[in-house]
Amino acid sequence: MIKLECHVDFLRFRYPFRIAHGERLGTDVVFVVVHMDDSMGFGEATLPPYLGVGVNDVLQALSRPGIKEALESKEPEQWFQELLSIIPDIMPALAALDMARWQIYLAQAGGSLSSLIDDSRELKTTPHTYTLGVSAEREMREKISQAQTYGFGLFKIKLDGNSDLERLKSYRRMSNAPFAIDANQAWNRIEQAFAVLDFLESEKCVLIEQPFHKYDRELSYLLAGKTSIPVIADEACCRMEDLDEVLQVFDGVNVKLQKCGGITPALKQLQATHAQRKKALIGCMSESSIGCNAAEHLTFLCDWADLDGPYLNANNAELCRKLGYSL
Repeated sequence: MIKLECHVDFLRFRYPFRIAHGERLGTDVVFVVVHMDDSMGFGEATLPPYLGVGVNDVLQALSRPGIKEALESKEPEQWFQELLSIIPDIMPALAALDMARWQIYLAQAGGSLSSLIDDSRELKTTPHTYTLGVSAEREMREKISQAQTYGFGLFKIKLDGNSDLERLKSYRRMSNAPFAIDANQAWNRIEQAFAVLDFLESEKCVLIEQPFHKYDRELSYLLAGKTSIPVIADEACCRMEDLDEVLQVFDGVNVKLQKCGGITPALKQLQATHAQRKKALIGCMSESSIGCNAAEHLTFLCDWADLDGPYLNANNAELCRKLGYSL
Protein backbone atom coordinates (compact mmCIF):
# COMPACT_ATOMS: atom_id res chain seq x y z
CA MET A 1 0.00 0.00 0.00
CA ILE A 2 1.42 3.37 -1.05
CA LYS A 3 0.51 6.70 0.50
CA LEU A 4 1.73 9.98 -1.00
CA GLU A 5 1.84 13.28 0.92
CA CYS A 6 2.64 16.75 -0.48
CA HIS A 7 3.67 19.72 1.68
CA VAL A 8 4.11 23.24 0.28
CA ASP A 9 6.62 25.49 2.00
CA PHE A 10 9.26 28.19 1.50
CA LEU A 11 13.02 27.84 1.99
CA ARG A 12 14.28 31.16 3.38
CA PHE A 13 17.85 32.25 2.63
CA ARG A 14 20.14 33.49 5.40
CA TYR A 15 21.23 36.28 3.07
CA PRO A 16 19.48 37.64 -0.03
CA PHE A 17 20.68 35.44 -2.90
CA ARG A 18 22.00 37.59 -5.74
CA ILE A 19 23.17 36.35 -9.11
CA ALA A 20 23.40 37.86 -12.60
CA HIS A 21 19.64 37.75 -13.11
CA GLY A 22 18.40 39.27 -9.89
CA GLU A 23 17.87 38.74 -6.19
CA ARG A 24 15.54 36.50 -4.22
CA LEU A 25 14.94 35.91 -0.53
CA GLY A 26 14.08 32.22 -0.76
CA THR A 27 12.68 29.39 -2.84
CA ASP A 28 9.24 27.84 -3.15
CA VAL A 29 9.34 24.12 -2.43
CA VAL A 30 6.99 21.15 -2.50
CA PHE A 31 8.07 18.32 -0.22
CA VAL A 32 6.93 14.78 -0.95
CA VAL A 33 6.64 11.94 1.56
CA VAL A 34 6.11 8.43 0.21
CA HIS A 35 4.85 5.77 2.64
CA MET A 36 5.44 2.25 1.38
CA ASP A 37 4.75 -0.68 3.71
CA ASP A 38 6.86 0.10 6.78
CA SER A 39 9.21 2.50 4.96
CA MET A 40 9.19 6.23 4.26
CA GLY A 41 10.96 8.18 1.56
CA PHE A 42 11.34 11.94 1.32
CA GLY A 43 11.74 14.08 -1.79
CA GLU A 44 11.47 17.69 -2.80
CA ALA A 45 10.68 19.83 -5.80
CA THR A 46 12.56 23.09 -5.39
CA LEU A 47 11.42 25.90 -7.66
CA PRO A 48 13.75 28.82 -8.39
CA PRO A 49 11.97 31.22 -10.78
CA TYR A 50 14.25 30.57 -13.75
CA LEU A 51 12.95 27.00 -14.04
CA GLY A 52 9.56 28.37 -15.08
CA VAL A 53 7.74 25.82 -12.90
CA GLY A 54 5.43 26.88 -10.06
CA VAL A 55 3.94 25.22 -7.01
CA ASN A 56 0.61 24.59 -8.74
CA ASP A 57 2.37 22.94 -11.69
CA VAL A 58 4.06 20.52 -9.30
CA LEU A 59 0.93 19.79 -7.28
CA GLN A 60 -1.06 19.10 -10.43
CA ALA A 61 1.68 16.80 -11.73
CA LEU A 62 1.79 14.91 -8.45
CA SER A 63 -1.98 14.35 -8.58
CA ARG A 64 -1.92 12.58 -11.96
CA PRO A 65 -3.31 9.04 -12.00
CA GLY A 66 -0.93 6.09 -11.99
CA ILE A 67 1.81 7.55 -9.76
CA LYS A 68 1.26 5.22 -6.82
CA GLU A 69 1.22 2.21 -9.09
CA ALA A 70 4.48 3.33 -10.71
CA LEU A 71 6.13 3.73 -7.30
CA GLU A 72 5.34 0.09 -6.53
CA SER A 73 7.83 -1.02 -9.19
CA LYS A 74 10.82 -2.77 -7.67
CA GLU A 75 13.73 -1.50 -9.78
CA PRO A 76 14.86 2.11 -10.38
CA GLU A 77 14.75 2.05 -14.18
CA GLN A 78 11.28 0.52 -14.12
CA TRP A 79 9.71 2.99 -11.69
CA PHE A 80 11.46 5.92 -13.35
CA GLN A 81 10.26 5.10 -16.85
CA GLU A 82 6.71 4.63 -15.58
CA LEU A 83 6.83 7.94 -13.70
CA LEU A 84 8.35 9.67 -16.73
CA SER A 85 5.45 8.50 -18.88
CA ILE A 86 3.08 10.14 -16.37
CA ILE A 87 5.16 13.28 -15.72
CA PRO A 88 7.23 13.99 -18.86
CA ASP A 89 7.08 17.76 -18.46
CA ILE A 90 7.60 18.82 -14.80
CA MET A 91 11.11 17.70 -13.87
CA PRO A 92 11.11 18.90 -10.23
CA ALA A 93 7.96 16.86 -9.52
CA LEU A 94 9.55 13.82 -11.14
CA ALA A 95 12.75 14.41 -9.15
CA ALA A 96 10.86 14.56 -5.85
CA LEU A 97 9.19 11.21 -6.49
CA ASP A 98 12.35 9.52 -7.76
CA MET A 99 14.51 10.61 -4.82
CA ALA A 100 11.84 9.54 -2.33
CA ARG A 101 11.58 6.11 -3.98
CA TRP A 102 15.37 5.77 -3.99
CA GLN A 103 15.49 6.43 -0.25
CA ILE A 104 13.12 3.51 0.34
CA TYR A 105 15.01 1.33 -2.15
CA LEU A 106 18.41 1.93 -0.52
CA ALA A 107 17.00 1.41 2.98
CA GLN A 108 15.49 -1.92 1.98
CA ALA A 109 18.63 -2.99 0.08
CA GLY A 110 20.87 -2.06 3.00
CA GLY A 111 23.62 -0.63 0.82
CA SER A 112 24.92 2.53 -0.78
CA LEU A 113 24.20 3.48 -4.36
CA SER A 114 27.85 2.97 -5.31
CA SER A 115 27.86 -0.58 -3.93
CA LEU A 116 24.54 -1.46 -5.56
CA ILE A 117 25.68 -0.50 -9.05
CA ASP A 118 28.99 -2.31 -8.50
CA ASP A 119 31.02 0.71 -9.51
CA SER A 120 34.74 0.00 -9.75
CA ARG A 121 35.84 3.56 -8.94
CA GLU A 122 37.72 3.94 -5.69
CA LEU A 123 35.61 5.94 -3.24
CA LYS A 124 37.07 9.37 -2.62
CA THR A 125 36.31 12.57 -0.79
CA THR A 126 34.66 14.90 -3.30
CA PRO A 127 35.39 18.63 -2.76
CA HIS A 128 32.23 20.53 -1.80
CA THR A 129 31.73 24.21 -2.64
CA TYR A 130 30.04 26.96 -0.67
CA THR A 131 28.32 29.57 -2.84
CA LEU A 132 29.06 33.26 -2.40
CA GLY A 133 26.27 35.19 -4.10
CA VAL A 134 26.98 38.65 -5.47
CA SER A 135 27.58 40.76 -2.37
CA ALA A 136 29.45 43.71 -0.91
CA GLU A 137 32.75 43.15 0.92
CA ARG A 138 31.32 43.08 4.43
CA GLU A 139 28.66 40.53 3.55
CA MET A 140 31.17 38.41 1.64
CA ARG A 141 33.49 38.39 4.63
CA GLU A 142 30.64 37.28 6.90
CA LYS A 143 29.70 34.48 4.51
CA ILE A 144 33.28 33.23 4.24
CA SER A 145 33.63 33.17 8.02
CA GLN A 146 30.33 31.35 8.42
CA ALA A 147 31.19 28.80 5.73
CA GLN A 148 34.49 28.05 7.43
CA THR A 149 32.69 27.23 10.67
CA TYR A 150 30.77 24.60 8.69
CA GLY A 151 34.04 23.14 7.41
CA PHE A 152 33.98 24.45 3.82
CA GLY A 153 37.32 25.17 2.19
CA LEU A 154 36.25 25.69 -1.43
CA PHE A 155 34.08 28.59 -2.59
CA LYS A 156 31.99 29.23 -5.70
CA ILE A 157 31.85 32.95 -6.46
CA LYS A 158 28.87 34.27 -8.38
CA LEU A 159 29.67 36.93 -10.99
CA ASP A 160 27.24 39.23 -12.77
CA GLY A 161 29.32 40.89 -15.49
CA ASN A 162 29.79 44.08 -13.44
CA SER A 163 33.13 44.73 -11.72
CA ASP A 164 33.94 41.02 -11.85
CA LEU A 165 37.70 41.45 -11.52
CA GLU A 166 37.31 43.76 -8.53
CA ARG A 167 35.00 41.24 -6.87
CA LEU A 168 37.50 38.43 -7.41
CA LYS A 169 40.37 40.50 -6.04
CA SER A 170 38.24 41.42 -3.05
CA TYR A 171 37.63 37.74 -2.37
CA ARG A 172 41.33 36.95 -2.61
CA ARG A 173 42.14 39.68 -0.07
CA MET A 174 39.79 37.96 2.37
CA SER A 175 40.66 34.34 1.74
CA ASN A 176 43.42 32.13 0.37
CA ALA A 177 40.98 29.25 -0.11
CA PRO A 178 40.57 27.79 -3.60
CA PHE A 179 37.58 29.00 -5.59
CA ALA A 180 35.44 28.47 -8.66
CA ILE A 181 33.34 31.05 -10.50
CA ASP A 182 29.80 30.93 -11.85
CA ALA A 183 28.61 33.68 -14.18
CA ASN A 184 25.09 32.24 -14.68
CA GLN A 185 25.14 33.31 -18.36
CA ALA A 186 26.08 36.89 -17.40
CA TRP A 187 28.73 37.42 -20.09
CA ASN A 188 27.79 38.20 -23.68
CA ARG A 189 31.24 39.09 -25.04
CA ILE A 190 34.45 37.08 -24.97
CA GLU A 191 36.25 40.20 -23.73
CA GLN A 192 34.42 39.87 -20.41
CA ALA A 193 36.03 36.47 -19.93
CA PHE A 194 39.45 37.67 -21.05
CA ALA A 195 39.27 40.56 -18.56
CA VAL A 196 39.44 38.10 -15.65
CA LEU A 197 41.20 35.13 -17.23
CA ASP A 198 44.77 36.06 -16.24
CA PHE A 199 43.65 36.50 -12.64
CA LEU A 200 41.73 33.22 -12.67
CA GLU A 201 44.71 31.31 -14.02
CA SER A 202 47.26 32.92 -11.71
CA GLU A 203 45.04 32.24 -8.69
CA LYS A 204 44.32 28.67 -9.81
CA CYS A 205 40.56 28.97 -10.23
CA VAL A 206 39.08 25.47 -10.08
CA LEU A 207 36.36 25.85 -12.74
CA ILE A 208 34.35 28.36 -14.77
CA GLU A 209 30.62 27.62 -14.81
CA GLN A 210 28.17 28.67 -17.52
CA PRO A 211 29.90 31.90 -18.57
CA PHE A 212 27.71 32.68 -21.61
CA HIS A 213 24.10 32.23 -22.65
CA LYS A 214 23.04 28.60 -22.57
CA TYR A 215 22.55 28.54 -26.36
CA ASP A 216 25.80 30.36 -27.16
CA ARG A 217 28.01 27.42 -28.06
CA GLU A 218 30.53 29.50 -30.02
CA LEU A 219 31.76 31.69 -27.16
CA SER A 220 31.79 28.82 -24.67
CA TYR A 221 33.85 26.72 -27.08
CA LEU A 222 36.21 29.62 -27.73
CA LEU A 223 36.81 30.18 -24.01
CA ALA A 224 37.36 26.48 -23.35
CA GLY A 225 40.07 26.52 -26.00
CA LYS A 226 41.84 29.51 -24.42
CA THR A 227 42.31 28.18 -20.88
CA SER A 228 43.21 25.03 -19.00
CA ILE A 229 40.54 25.83 -16.41
CA PRO A 230 37.56 23.50 -17.00
CA VAL A 231 34.55 25.31 -18.48
CA ILE A 232 31.41 23.65 -17.12
CA ALA A 233 27.87 23.74 -18.51
CA ASP A 234 24.90 24.29 -16.21
CA GLU A 235 21.85 25.90 -17.80
CA ALA A 236 23.04 24.60 -21.18
CA CYS A 237 22.47 20.99 -20.10
CA CYS A 238 19.32 19.81 -18.37
CA ARG A 239 18.33 16.35 -19.58
CA MET A 240 20.14 13.37 -21.03
CA GLU A 241 19.30 14.37 -24.59
CA ASP A 242 21.29 17.61 -24.12
CA LEU A 243 24.46 15.88 -23.00
CA ASP A 244 26.26 14.76 -26.16
CA GLU A 245 26.05 18.13 -27.88
CA VAL A 246 27.02 20.04 -24.75
CA LEU A 247 30.08 17.89 -24.10
CA GLN A 248 31.36 18.69 -27.59
CA VAL A 249 31.65 22.31 -26.41
CA PHE A 250 32.27 22.22 -22.65
CA ASP A 251 34.83 20.45 -20.50
CA GLY A 252 32.14 19.08 -18.22
CA VAL A 253 28.64 19.46 -16.90
CA ASN A 254 26.77 20.41 -13.72
CA VAL A 255 24.13 17.74 -13.14
CA LYS A 256 21.15 18.66 -10.93
CA LEU A 257 18.31 16.40 -9.84
CA GLN A 258 15.74 19.19 -10.31
CA LYS A 259 16.81 19.71 -13.92
CA CYS A 260 16.92 16.11 -15.07
CA GLY A 261 14.21 14.46 -12.96
CA GLY A 262 15.96 12.73 -10.07
CA ILE A 263 18.69 10.30 -9.08
CA THR A 264 17.96 7.76 -11.82
CA PRO A 265 18.57 10.08 -14.82
CA ALA A 266 21.37 11.93 -12.99
CA LEU A 267 23.21 8.64 -12.58
CA LYS A 268 23.00 8.05 -16.33
CA GLN A 269 24.26 11.56 -17.10
CA LEU A 270 27.23 11.17 -14.79
CA GLN A 271 28.17 7.76 -16.15
CA ALA A 272 27.96 9.07 -19.72
CA THR A 273 30.04 12.12 -18.80
CA HIS A 274 32.79 9.93 -17.38
CA ALA A 275 32.65 7.66 -20.42
CA GLN A 276 33.62 10.72 -22.48
CA ARG A 277 36.41 11.59 -19.99
CA LYS A 278 34.76 14.88 -19.09
CA LYS A 279 34.43 16.61 -15.72
CA ALA A 280 31.33 16.27 -13.53
CA LEU A 281 29.83 18.54 -10.91
CA ILE A 282 26.72 17.62 -8.95
CA GLY A 283 24.76 20.73 -8.01
CA CYS A 284 21.58 21.86 -6.34
CA MET A 285 18.86 24.51 -6.58
CA SER A 286 19.46 25.53 -2.96
CA GLU A 287 17.45 22.53 -1.79
CA SER A 288 17.01 21.53 1.81
CA SER A 289 18.85 18.58 3.34
CA ILE A 290 16.27 16.30 1.72
CA GLY A 291 17.25 17.16 -1.84
CA CYS A 292 20.94 17.66 -1.16
CA ASN A 293 21.28 14.38 0.74
CA ALA A 294 19.64 12.63 -2.21
CA ALA A 295 22.20 14.16 -4.57
CA GLU A 296 24.99 13.28 -2.13
CA HIS A 297 24.56 9.62 -3.11
CA LEU A 298 26.08 10.51 -6.49
CA THR A 299 29.14 12.45 -5.35
CA PHE A 300 31.40 9.41 -5.77
CA LEU A 301 30.98 9.91 -9.53
CA CYS A 302 31.82 13.63 -9.41
CA ASP A 303 34.89 15.81 -9.43
CA TRP A 304 33.10 18.45 -7.34
CA ALA A 305 29.83 18.85 -5.45
CA ASP A 306 27.82 22.03 -4.93
CA LEU A 307 25.28 20.84 -2.35
CA ASP A 308 25.31 23.75 0.08
CA GLY A 309 21.56 24.46 0.16
CA PRO A 310 21.11 23.34 3.79
CA TYR A 311 23.73 25.89 4.85
CA LEU A 312 22.38 28.74 2.72
CA ASN A 313 18.82 28.33 4.04
CA ALA A 314 17.94 29.70 7.47
CA ASN A 315 15.00 27.36 8.10
CA ASN A 316 16.38 24.08 6.77
CA ALA A 317 16.38 22.26 10.11
CA GLU A 318 12.97 23.62 11.05
CA LEU A 319 11.30 22.39 7.86
CA CYS A 320 12.99 18.99 7.97
CA ARG A 321 11.92 18.43 11.56
CA LYS A 322 8.36 19.44 10.73
CA LEU A 323 8.25 16.70 8.08
CA GLY A 324 9.83 14.10 10.34
CA TYR A 325 13.03 13.93 8.29
CA SER A 326 16.08 12.98 10.36
CA LEU A 327 19.08 15.23 9.95
